[in-house]
Amino acid sequence: MPSRGRGQPSRPQPSRGQPPRPSRFNNARRPNNRPLLPTLSGPFQDKNWINETYKDVLPNIKPAHLNDAKSTANNAAITQTGSKLTLETVKGTLPEGSGPSSHTVFRTTATVRTEPPISAVGDATSEKESVQSASLALICQMQQQGILYGKPKEVSSITLSDGQTVVDVEKARTFMDFYCRSFNFSSPDIVYTENRRGWEAVIQVQGRKIGMGSGPNKKAATNQCYLDVVQYLESCDPELWKSFETKMAKGEGQSIPRLFFSVTNNLNSAIRNLCVELRGSNLYKNRPSAVAQNDSSNPGSQSRYANPYVPPNAKYLAQKSEELLASHQKYLSDPKMEKMRTTRAALPVYTRADEVMKTIHENDVSILMAATGSGKTTQVPQLILDSYIKEGKGAHCNILCTQPRRLAALSVADRVANERGESLGKSVGYQVRFESKLPENHGSVTFCTTGVFLKRLQSALSEQRNNLDDITHIVIDEVHERDVDTDLLLVVLKRVLAERKARNKPIKVVLMSATIDPTLFQNYFPDDSGRPAKVIEVPGRTFPVQRHFMEDFLPLVNSGPTKWIFQDESVIKYIVRELGVKALPPNANLGRIDPARVAADPETEVEIPYPLIAATIAHALRSSDSGHVLTFLAGWDDIIAVQKLLQAPPGSLGINFNDTSKYSIHLLHSTIPLADQQVIFSPPPPGVRRIILATNIAETSVTIPDVVYVVDSARLKEQRYDPEKHMSSLVSAWVGSSNMNQRAGRAGRHRPGEYFGVLSKDHASKLHAYQTVEMMRVDLSNVVMHVKALNFPGMTVEDVLAAAIEPPPADRVAAAMKDLQMVGALDAQKELTSLGRVLLQLPVDVQVGRLVLYGSFFRCLDQALTLAALLTNRDPFVSPMHLKNEASRIKNSWCPPGFKSDALAALQAYNAWDAMQSRGEYISANRFCVDNFLAKPTLLMIQKIKTHILQSLYSAGVIDVSGGGAVANEPTGRHVSIPPELNENGDSFPLLTALIAIATQPKFAVKVSERILRTPQDRVTMIHPSSVNHPKNVTDLQKDTPQIKQIYAYLEKRRNVSSSSGPASTFLVTTTHIDPMTYMLFGAHDMQKNDQGVFCDNWMSVVGHLDALDDVYDLRQFMDGCMLRVFEGIIMGRRHRRQKIPTMQREEESESGFDLDDRKDYSLSVHEVKELDLLSRDMVSILNQASADKQGSRQTSRPATPSLLGPGGVGSGLGLPTFPRIASGYSTPYGNSAVNSRASTPTFGRPHRRF
Repeated sequence: MPSRGRGQPSRPQPSRGQPPRPSRFNNARRPNNRPLLPTLSGPFQDKNWINETYKDVLPNIKPAHLNDAKSTANNAAITQTGSKLTLETVKGTLPEGSGPSSHTVFRTTATVRTEPPISAVGDATSEKESVQSASLALICQMQQQGILYGKPKEVSSITLSDGQTVVDVEKARTFMDFYCRSFNFSSPDIVYTENRRGWEAVIQVQGRKIGMGSGPNKKAATNQCYLDVVQYLESCDPELWKSFETKMAKGEGQSIPRLFFSVTNNLNSAIRNLCVELRGSNLYKNRPSAVAQNDSSNPGSQSRYANPYVPPNAKYLAQKSEELLASHQKYLSDPKMEKMRTTRAALPVYTRADEVMKTIHENDVSILMAATGSGKTTQVPQLILDSYIKEGKGAHCNILCTQPRRLAALSVADRVANERGESLGKSVGYQVRFESKLPENHGSVTFCTTGVFLKRLQSALSEQRNNLDDITHIVIDEVHERDVDTDLLLVVLKRVLAERKARNKPIKVVLMSATIDPTLFQNYFPDDSGRPAKVIEVPGRTFPVQRHFMEDFLPLVNSGPTKWIFQDESVIKYIVRELGVKALPPNANLGRIDPARVAADPETEVEIPYPLIAATIAHALRSSDSGHVLTFLAGWDDIIAVQKLLQAPPGSLGINFNDTSKYSIHLLHSTIPLADQQVIFSPPPPGVRRIILATNIAETSVTIPDVVYVVDSARLKEQRYDPEKHMSSLVSAWVGSSNMNQRAGRAGRHRPGEYFGVLSKDHASKLHAYQTVEMMRVDLSNVVMHVKALNFPGMTVEDVLAAAIEPPPADRVAAAMKDLQMVGALDAQKELTSLGRVLLQLPVDVQVGRLVLYGSFFRCLDQALTLAALLTNRDPFVSPMHLKNEASRIKNSWCPPGFKSDALAALQAYNAWDAMQSRGEYISANRFCVDNFLAKPTLLMIQKIKTHILQSLYSAGVIDVSGGGAVANEPTGRHVSIPPELNENGDSFPLLTALIAIATQPKFAVKVSERILRTPQDRVTMIHPSSVNHPKNVTDLQKDTPQIKQIYAYLEKRRNVSSSSGPASTFLVTTTHIDPMTYMLFGAHDMQKNDQGVFCDNWMSVVGHLDALDDVYDLRQFMDGCMLRVFEGIIMGRRHRRQKIPTMQREEESESGFDLDDRKDYSLSVHEVKELDLLSRDMVSILNQASADKQGSRQTSRPATPSLLGPGGVGSGLGLPTFPRIASGYSTPYGNSAVNSRASTPTFGRPHRRF
């Protein structure tokens, strides 16, 4: 490496190619016998000529600056280049007729040394006037180029030698840090020199110059300096740059932030004692290897089920078929059902029933393209079942019909049951998350969400019971939506089709959609001869829908009582973006808005214009006296904003939406309780018109009676995930044209309707046909876990996902696998660990699942369940625009003393509300929500999620081993409760903070200044203003001391799109302040000892007293080893003995070479369950003591051990006292310590107190 920092000669000062600075007058005074004056070229560029030439520019320059053009030009030159204006004057003559009567003139050339230089000429009969004229012309040119009043244009990036790689200043600084660390150099020094042009900066490493730069100020010079270093070093050693980029992609290329750790003597003794006891515990001794053993007996497709499905005897099926036939005949002759039968018979799908059934009967996979209003969702499952019933085989038919959303599954099931004259639970039922009403077995239709069906498949395969053999038909509705569950289900169905056919038990699959490109699906499901799957098309039965776009209805909105909306900034910007400046009505108030700038910046999103949407709703209602309005909005915040505008508008809407005798507003969102959502399917009181504000939940499969008008924002919320930055965001995106057609179709289901699209016709015509499929844009961790649970024989996860209808990029799959390995769900061989198998039983993400498990073991289950529900849901706190400060103050007040955490603030508020709700004080609870800016629907959803997770913990056997095994057996009733003995530590905020650290791994950031934080992937991030940890919400007493950095856990990153030309900012959302010990014990996933402390997760170093750090490190290793044994014991326990699960090698057996005994019972013993409880109690005690020490006196704190390295070492710069490490004489207790020579915890000589 030819680095000048490694003994190479100093880099010579390069020639910058700067022209010599001319003197003000280059023409020296000549003697009387001087030659004739030179002839100057025309025209005569005096002040009049300049005023005429730049007449369009002069009005944009301030009069004071025009009157003193020379000073103005000089000041602008210094601002832009750091050097003064240069003036060069010559005396000469002009050709006859091209100048004044006097042939002698002065010509001055004024120059600013920008890149490229700007020059201007001024002529006059006197030298002074020519200087003023040249200066005037120069400032006109500078104004034309936008730099007279603008900031200096600094070079902010460079292109490397490959001609493609662009490096900005931020990346250049990071590379400089990487370069110094790679060669153990000290931090670089920057030497500044001021000159007439501004500042020169030179970077020195180890006394050698390696980069230089110049600029009008120190910052600009420094930036140039860093860019110069990168360009030079990359040209010398391209491999160094490649190594840097590789590490940056892994989050390893940045400088190392350092956290300071201190501990009291008493706490250190407690940690050391617990290490000793854990090492001697049965849990630790019996821990399995961290690597799962491959199951060599992986069953093939013919024999993967240990317990094959046994159907009922033929006599029972025949009897049930007769009952179904009799019931069907009764239905056909029932006069009460005559109207329903007539309605069904008029549906297009029903009229094509023979053709549809023939296609389904003759093909394993059929694709039904049925337009909106055809009746496909409700009729196709019934047609299939009724065809079997008519043949006397009704009991042999069982149909599963998947829907993309809970509301659709439930409402469709209810509709179909009504059409058959039955109650739910007879031949028709449903199963969705949190709720189910299953039909009777044999001769049934079950509507379920796609996720629930995948879970059912997972359960069937994990228990090796083929309880899906009774399913004869699988109907996938709205297959065009292409969420990850649907795409994964299609992969599974291909396997199921082949498997069932091999066992001579064929199954039929029907794919349905109103807006689908069938080619992709046809080729994915070819028949036995390789021909594409069959397609049958059915026309819709909808009434005509008249479509209006903004250019159509905007004049009508402006002519009515809602013209006040054109004073709103968001409305004006939106109109300019969609229709241009000319579409603005005369009464529009531009204020500070620059329409030209808005129109010229199509990349910057403008806000959804809520006043325009509210006015459009009002316009639709005023245009008629009947029919409901369905409004499509992107998300919950948009729904609430429009609702508030309708109920409390700043101006007249021409309609009083608060008059409940005429209007009722309904919200449709996934967080709204189903009972509240289903109200819209019932007839309203006479004379009442409904306004339904909905997301795309109402786009498909749901028919709301008497909707005649659709107002469409043409937006939806779309999940996007950046695996490199661990950044997940829910963005507002434009819909596809297929979505728009579906939305418009909702207006014509019952009578002719009207559609109002809040966008231009041109924009609508340019929308993409479909959204980007979810598999290409979301985090695939849960998908990978699904695939592992489904256990495809002979196929890796990569193989399965590569077989998807549109496979995700391989790097996204690899990133998901890496994340699951980090949390311990997969081992190094990408096999499921015991923890991974336990997590599969829980209906939450793996990180949140770990939180719940530890919450149960550590006896704070109720709080852990609430935290889990909070972290998987939206923030219950709302923040109205006009009350943001008050809402922020209220939220901040819920933080526990000494703990700054958004999650804990929400937890406290939820607990207070739940106490009222549980006592039946519903009015007080509702008032509490209003007073504390809480969304009641979110709180109700949290209640449901808690119950669902608790049921899963009972089923998984987790509760059995919690609380020392003394917890009562699983409740047999419908409602489960949290055992009180598992809530003993619910008031330990240090423990709850540790659980948050578990759930947010690896999302941690270190605060490096008052407002700036660093993450492994981002050098600069900030805490979101909504967080309780935002600087505005932190008191002076809570702020960092200069030498001590703080670490924060966060739930997500959000990257805002700046409306200005500046760069976007990255914000951390839902943050929690945690201490270094909590991070090491519960947050870090990879810790290595070094001579300065503990290096965590390849990006952060914790420094302090080395012996104390050793003890914390060892405690983490012992705890992890014990927990490996706990998770294995749960999997091997009584609830899971029916499964065939590979047994893992013992850690101590692998070390000693003993053979594995497959016959041994590896479930947890009674003694091990007791040890788990003791471990958890001691850990909680340590966390509580550490928190008390932190908030109390620190006089007994052990001083920190300094870095033993010289300048630039990891421990330098902390200003800590210096003394050598104390040698304890004990050996390292954990065999695979990173530095075995380091003194550490004693492992013998102390009695085992309890373990």
